[in-house]
Amino acid sequence: MDAGALPFDDTQDFDDTERGFIARATTHQFTAADGRVVWNLDAYRFPDEPAPDTAHPSLWRQGQLLIRGGLFEVVPGMRGFDLSVMSIIEGETGVIVIDPLISKETAAS
Repeated sequence: MDAGALPFDDTQDFDDTERGFIARATTHQFTAADGRVVWNLDAYRFPDEPAPDTAHPSLWRQGQLLIRGGLFEVVPGMRGFDLSVMSIIEGETGVIVIDPLISKETAAS
């Protein structure tokens, strides 16, 4: 597919990835107690390069959008940290943390 035929001059989707942004992860590799890497954000940085002819340009752009993760305020009082798919809800009587626990190492960060 010819990338020139796609509306890549419209960058609203990149602007949307910054809405509610609070902070990015400071660590890119997360290791278990035994030293093995359980999550490596740097492995997903390849879309920073131009898309090769073997990749669909829209799929490549989607990869560029997904790597822009971090901690976000979803709505007032609710935050989400995409690295661990964790939600933090601040209520009047305390904080609720919802985490499907992809790995305890990413949740701990």
